[in-house]
Amino acid sequence: MNLDKVDVTNKIIGKYEEGQLNLYMGEIKIGMVTETEDGLKRKMREGFVFENDKIYHFENAHPEQVRAYVENCDGGWC
Repeated sequence: MNLDKVDVTNKIIGKYEEGQLNLYMGEIKIGMVTETEDGLKRKMREGFVFENDKIYHFENAHPEQVRAYVENCDGGWC
């Protein structure tokens, strides 16, 4: 499966909760930023990366289209 790296930075909202900055895309939490003695640490959900001050999401480059809701429908009831 080929994946495209899509810039989703403008779709991300940060919410400061319980001492950390949680990152959301819509209602889904996609990562968090915490401050440590070594500086800021980022932890991202699988499929998301933080690079060069931008957030990217890996998406399917060629999603398959649904051809039929039921396959091998030779019984006549579908």
